[in-house]
Amino acid sequence: MEQKKVYTGIIRNGEAQSESIDALRIIDQDTFNRAQEIMKSRTTHHAETPLHLDGQSLLVGNIYCGHCRNRLTLTTSGRKRKTKDGIIRETRCRYQCHYNVRHPGECDGQSGYGVKKLDSVVDKIIHYQFSRIINASSSAIIAEQNEKAIELAKARHNIACKALAEKQCELSDYEAETIKVIRGESRLNIDLLNDLVGKAKDAVVQAQADVDAARQELDARQDSINAETKEFEKLTSWAALYDNCTFAAKKMIVSQFIKAVYVYRDYSLEVEFNVSFDEFKTLGAVCDDCAPNEVPKVTISA
Repeated sequence: MEQKKVYTGIIRNGEAQSESIDALRIIDQDTFNRAQEIMKSRTTHHAETPLHLDGQSLLVGNIYCGHCRNRLTLTTSGRKRKTKDGIIRETRCRYQCHYNVRHPGECDGQSGYGVKKLDSVVDKIIHYQFSRIINASSSAIIAEQNEKAIELAKARHNIACKALAEKQCELSDYEAETIKVIRGESRLNIDLLNDLVGKAKDAVVQAQADVDAARQELDARQDSINAETKEFEKLTSWAALYDNCTFAAKKMIVSQFIKAVYVYRDYSLEVEFNVSFDEFKTLGAVCDDCAPNEVPKVTISA
């Protein structure tokens, strides 16, 4: 992927390369970098990003048994069915809890869950979550999540600045008194005054460090807001793409959007999402027989 920096408007000739040229840019640098990360993660064993995007399951590597918390694996089995048109071979796919199979009685969950049935529930939850994201105000969500932290960081910075000003003023007073000592106009002892000046200088250095730390905290909070704004834009783009993309692309979106799915008996689910926003981090779903045309009851988990 590195050799395709031309997508970002950069022309390479051997080791030399140009600056990014706007007229030639197809994608922005952030999108290119993210693609690099995904390509790299797909070549790493046990990475969160699916290595293979073919196959019939929506979830890969991020689905767990809610009872024993062990990862579920995809298994397939085949059977032949005779019809009037001949013999049809059917493939059955299941998410299986191998711990349940290998340790009977130690996991009180089901040994397996039908892929079609479970994926249908997860798909409905994703639609529900994406609809909430599309209808949410990004500015309101981000402001609500950061407002208290920003105000606290500003308060700390203001206090630190005030303390620095006071210490600088104190040092200036001592330095002015030193001139009076030299002129014989002060009653203070020169050794005492030198000690006070030294302590005042140390206090100014510490106060300046406190100001710098408070400024860095405030800047970090602002950077966090900028990052969350980009993340929200990414989520809304996923939501817009989800229904009209290929199954492989949908699988990729799900692998990035969902951190973990915990499945319990009767297809009751808990879903953790890979997002920074508390409002969208967790959902629980209760499936009533989970027929493909049913919408699961969805509630925010406590």
